[in-house]
Amino acid sequence: MGKTKKKNQVVLKRHSFYRALVFPFIKLMALMKGYKNKSHFKIRKGESYLVLSNHQTDFDGIFIMLSFNKMLYPVATDTVMSNGFTSKVIHHCFGLIPKKKGTVDFEANKKMFRCFMEGGSLLLFPEGNRSYAEFQFSFTKGFAKFVKTLKRDVILFNFHGGTGSYPRFTSKRRKGPFYGKIRKILRYEDIKDMPDDELYELISLNLKVYDSESNAKYISKNRAEYLERMFFVCPKCGKVECLYSEGNYIKCKECGFEAEYTEDLHLIPNDKEVKINKMLDWFNYQIRYINNLEVKDGVIFSDEDVELYATEIFKKRRLVTKGKLELYKDKMIVNDFVIDIKDIRNASPTGTRKLGFTVEDQDYFIIGSERFNSLKYVFMFNKLETKMKESGVDIYYSLEERKE
Repeated sequence: MGKTKKKNQVVLKRHSFYRALVFPFIKLMALMKGYKNKSHFKIRKGESYLVLSNHQTDFDGIFIMLSFNKMLYPVATDTVMSNGFTSKVIHHCFGLIPKKKGTVDFEANKKMFRCFMEGGSLLLFPEGNRSYAEFQFSFTKGFAKFVKTLKRDVILFNFHGGTGSYPRFTSKRRKGPFYGKIRKILRYEDIKDMPDDELYELISLNLKVYDSESNAKYISKNRAEYLERMFFVCPKCGKVECLYSEGNYIKCKECGFEAEYTEDLHLIPNDKEVKINKMLDWFNYQIRYINNLEVKDGVIFSDEDVELYATEIFKKRRLVTKGKLELYKDKMIVNDFVIDIKDIRNASPTGTRKLGFTVEDQDYFIIGSERFNSLKYVFMFNKLETKMKESGVDIYYSLEERKE
């Protein structure tokens, strides 16, 4: 009985020990990355909280620790935990709770409830994704019901400046304000009888952060570098796979269109007929392009020099093959490895130039070249006859236009 309890236990004394051990290094890392913590919250003995935050950078789960005096147990997508020995060490030291992306993960839910039963506090990023074209990712309205079932006070935390300092399309820093602070605290007594729709709107509103509205400046000599990892259709000529970045501009090889990516995170096209001012404008243009695309026989999209890996939680990723990636309406081929399109259950861009996806029960990811755009493939998986499209599981990269 003792062994079973230890095996299933989420909150362990060693997690607090390792947190205290690395805390000085987190402070140093924050200093080096230009992050400032603007809130301090004391979790008293016997208290536990649900902390919800927007998600702008790869460091969010680390830097948020600076605002709290006790351990927060982060819920992370299982792809984060598929790096073999390193993942095992992170899980052992800090107790991350892995969750399968794009599906209801009952095992992860059980661990979240167990975390509270054992007196721990939980950290969740409801959007499940880092900010992409700055807009807030959708999360289901059922999330509000789930929050109420946890029966805990809720702390709503905001990161600001992450999309300006560390945009999703590159790993290089732009110099500008980057900070985090608590925005609102919701007491369980105040939300337990609140209608789900009302609670959903309250959480969504208080997690919404658009850096382009702050008027802050983010300085770099190469602000647009690798924007083609996000944009794949020229908004002037409508050609695909013809965009390239150079300095502060993204340009089209076909028609000469170019747009400056400004220090205040806006876009200035060289053609006044192209009505694109923000990242979201271009993102929505690409959704319209995919929705109107007539899918024919032959290659839809292709990329050279990619690597395909199979992944499994707590195990080292396995190289399956490498070579040319080609997408057809009924299959995807990497070198000589063929994937039946209908079997793709979920997919999403991962990191700066990775495409993560699941075929039946096997997880994969593709690492592309330095200008690889994974978004175009995810959009097409939501258009073609896939299990992903059939189930409607993808609320993040669905083919519905986004609103601010």
